[in-house]
Amino acid sequence: MSIQQNVLEQMRDLHFRMHRLFNDRMRAQGASLAQLKLLLLIERCGEMRSTDIADALGQAPRTVTEAVDGLERDGLVMRHPDPNDRRAKRINLTEAGRGVIREVEPHRDVFASEFFACLPEQDLEKFLSILTTLNGRIVEMGAPSSLGAFRPDEGSGQ
Repeated sequence: MSIQQNVLEQMRDLHFRMHRLFNDRMRAQGASLAQLKLLLLIERCGEMRSTDIADALGQAPRTVTEAVDGLERDGLVMRHPDPNDRRAKRINLTEAGRGVIREVEPHRDVFASEFFACLPEQDLEKFLSILTTLNGRIVEMGAPSSLGAFRPDEGSGQ
């Protein structure tokens, strides 16, 4: 196995382990990681259509619609008509949705501090530099430059 393949496998394993551990910790706090990922995406990108969320997360539109239905039922997001497409709805956070993000933030901070405690600051800075380089490379290879790139109104100032 090449060093590149080994690195990719280590990255995959790390991603899966981090995802599982953080999900377990969020569940212990009464939160759902799946819900949180959706809320954070909408917070980061601003209001979005379900199809844009599905593209950004690599999920089936039906899966996203069901997740958004649950968030809307819980009062965490709100749908409203898309002014550019009468068939579509735009989804944005409610104040309650923003509140969930604020409540989870300290847990995310503790997780990050605990996780990165094994690395000295200099290694963290180098790791961040490497990740930034790799993110730039994946964009050069054809990946979207940002999750906001999935928004159809990008560049229109909305």
